[in-house]
Amino acid sequence: MKIAILGVGAIGGFFGGLLAKNKLDVTFIARGKTLERLRSHPLEVKSIKGDFSLQVEVLDAGKLTGDETFDIILLAVKSTALQPSIEEIKKLSGPQTEIICLLNGIGNEEKLAETFGPEHIVGGSAFISVIREAPGVVNHVGEGTLVIGEWKKGKNADRLVPLIKAFSASGIKATVSENIRQIKWEKLLWNIIYNPLTALTGTRVGEALEDPDLNDLFNQVKQEFLATARAVGIQIRSSYVDNVLLPDPQVQNHKTSMLQDFENGRKMELEAILGFVVQTAGNYHVPVTTIDTLYHLLRFAERSRKETEGNNKK
Repeated sequence: MKIAILGVGAIGGFFGGLLAKNKLDVTFIARGKTLERLRSHPLEVKSIKGDFSLQVEVLDAGKLTGDETFDIILLAVKSTALQPSIEEIKKLSGPQTEIICLLNGIGNEEKLAETFGPEHIVGGSAFISVIREAPGVVNHVGEGTLVIGEWKKGKNADRLVPLIKAFSASGIKATVSENIRQIKWEKLLWNIIYNPLTALTGTRVGEALEDPDLNDLFNQVKQEFLATARAVGIQIRSSYVDNVLLPDPQVQNHKTSMLQDFENGRKMELEAILGFVVQTAGNYHVPVTTIDTLYHLLRFAERSRKETEGNNKK
């Protein structure tokens, strides 16, 4: 089983590192500072389950020739980088390649299916608190499970069994869902509650949850999102709904991905997390005033930061 890790950030670095540590045939596809780092230094993984570092195989994402193809592509880029990644996936994939999409938000699997066919797409959600501290350096601070499922409805999931076994042997808790679309909506519930407000306020999850003003906003976002899901016909499990705003020691000190992106000057995943819900709610005439407000505030914050950075360079 040849596995490519496309997107060597927090999630790709952690899960890819565990697979490589278990001596599976893993190649990391990287560019820029991450490529430079992995060519001259080991991949460094700090984890609540035990730290480790190892030298890994790495290819330059900008110089793929198409001569080497992979059985599995673990796609862990930001949703903002999906379109350019599709060209890279074309050079990494063959007739039997399976693409496991671990991107935040909804709509990414659909885009991949348009190009590669739904039979080659495996939807996925990573439930994990992990931080990219530097190129090639990740810090796993909580949780760490994967849920995957066939994107093509009605397709037998037996072919995913060897992959689940490989994950398990590498210390990764992974399960197969027969309704991966529901799982993606459940993951988006957490993301849309915590990511936008922590990015706007610069707070970690536990700190934001303890603030009464932010807690009220969390509840408003939750109710608007659930109304949108019901309109679409998605039934989110009551256990997930009931627990999403309860304190969780595993993510108490977690910096959301959107906050990490904003602090590091990277483009935030606004469309995949917020824009998708705003558009979907509009299609079904569901009012999402709070979500829409957060969406526009963050768009302004991102533009303002970009303008400031541009002015500083002059």
